[in-house]
Amino acid sequence: HIPQSEICIPQFFVPHNKLMKQLIALLITISLLLFTASVVIAADAAITITADKDEATLEDYITLTLSVEGASGEPALPKLPDFEITSRGSSSRVQIINGQMSSSVDYRYVLYPKKEGAFTIGPATLNYKGTTLTSNTIKITLRKTEARPGEAQDKDVFVTAEVDNKSPYLNEQIVYTLKFCRRVKVANARLTESPSFDGFITESLGKEKEYQTTINGQQCMVTEVRHALFPLKAGTLTISPSTLRCDVVVKKQQRGRGFSNDPFFDDSFFGFSRTEPKILRTAPIDITVRPLPEEGRPRDFSNLVGEFQAAAELTKNKLEVGESTTLTVTLTGTGNLKGAPGIKLENLDGFKVYDDKPSFEPQLSGSQIGGKLVIKKALVPLKEGILQVPPVALSYFNPRSGKYETARTGPHLVEAIPGKDKEKLPVAEAEKPKSTKQEIKILGRDILPIHTSVDVLNPVNSHPLAWVAMLLFFLPVMGFTAALLIKQRKELYDSDRGLARGRTAYKNFFRKISPIKKSLNHDDSVFYRDAAKAIKDFIGDKLNITGSALTPGEFESKLSEARVDGTTIQELKKVIEMLETGQFAFKKYSREEREAMLNSMKQVAREINKKIK
Repeated sequence: HIPQSEICIPQFFVPHNKLMKQLIALLITISLLLFTASVVIAADAAITITADKDEATLEDYITLTLSVEGASGEPALPKLPDFEITSRGSSSRVQIINGQMSSSVDYRYVLYPKKEGAFTIGPATLNYKGTTLTSNTIKITLRKTEARPGEAQDKDVFVTAEVDNKSPYLNEQIVYTLKFCRRVKVANARLTESPSFDGFITESLGKEKEYQTTINGQQCMVTEVRHALFPLKAGTLTISPSTLRCDVVVKKQQRGRGFSNDPFFDDSFFGFSRTEPKILRTAPIDITVRPLPEEGRPRDFSNLVGEFQAAAELTKNKLEVGESTTLTVTLTGTGNLKGAPGIKLENLDGFKVYDDKPSFEPQLSGSQIGGKLVIKKALVPLKEGILQVPPVALSYFNPRSGKYETARTGPHLVEAIPGKDKEKLPVAEAEKPKSTKQEIKILGRDILPIHTSVDVLNPVNSHPLAWVAMLLFFLPVMGFTAALLIKQRKELYDSDRGLARGRTAYKNFFRKISPIKKSLNHDDSVFYRDAAKAIKDFIGDKLNITGSALTPGEFESKLSEARVDGTTIQELKKVIEMLETGQFAFKKYSREEREAMLNSMKQVAREINKKIK
């Protein structure tokens, strides 16, 4: 026990000399200075927004820097709907000026503008120690790129968009062609803004094509995508611009001469090249749609425009009354046959007609899309004699001739003959009653005996093979029920193409993966192109949209709406970007890396298929 008036202090805490006292005083002073500095830094905490340029064109990008001083944490950017934003990481720095120390962190972003105009960016905010820090605002003016005719084709990287006919008739097919041309290596090329085809029916004209050509005397690699467009209304329709983003590989300037001038050392592995982001945009295209002429318009015209031929045939020209023959009408040609109306058979006296569902098979003829429409009708003659099936006529407008024309089939004759077996009369009839009771008079006997008492009624299950008879009795019923369910399911898929696409998307994806595996040993654009198309088509089928036209950002938005988890979405974006890099940037991936891409695609497809039913 120690008395309260005494204090027990360890011996080594007691300063025995002057040097020890000075050392303790110095430590206390340093602690006070550090505490004061932290208070000053907290008091001077601030966020500042700066940009590398305040005026730019739609083909430029803007580097935005958020500098955080005296605080920690990444600020929240303001909403910028008119820009596409990509983070470029952060860097920190420490400065000592006039004995005062300051630290700050710079967060960098790249802004890709979407439209022209004057914009105010900011303020950014940051919650720090219970206080909301607010930054300044800056103004940026964006103007349209004013390019002279042919100037774009003098650049190393550019995109073009064109149509083969700017003044079509209503419902006439025109071809829209988008070309991505490059004379240098590029990376991460992707379509960030697809053209809007409002007012048109759109059909893809096959896969994208890659080829080399000569433009202004220089070799150029071209990726080409084409669509068939059918205008739905007369007047002026505008196809909006397409926007493509990519990173262009640029050589660094080297001083002097020596081994660094060897093309072998141009690869980025040696640090002699860098990438520079580019935004490429096409110009909007105005289409003047002409109305169809009123002169000479047939009564049965149903807005079918193109060039068509018609043919018809019967399965049987001679049949018994009550039997059926099938009339098959085939329409072929170029134009939007998919939306063609059905045919009407008039003056079909003596027939009962049963319609079948038409079938359409698309076909591509050069740059024109068309196909074959098959319409079938079952005809049942109701009377004997020579019956006529009238010709089938289909009116359409031919834009080449500028006139209405008709595709016709010839008439057909059907010989209806009497049936071989006629229905026999009953073998018993009722006698006229002599009293209130009605008696039955037997007029004759059938092949089987007619039983006149109840003694012959025995239990059915008494026979040893009764269960076999029951099974044979119910087998047709069960078969009919199964066939009916299959037919209903097929009709449901036919009526709801989105449901059918979603159901078969996973199976179709793995069917496409098999041939892609064969190209693993060949590092060329075929592997990357086919793999990217397979995963994009799978996502498009699951969401009932056109997957090949979507960007990674649009994929992320659509899948987030479908409640797919963020990890799967990020893995999908990573795979698509690697495939596009391999396709457009000529980057060499090893076989193991390509195999890992395929495995990632399978895993992503499996997770999305579980989530989206």
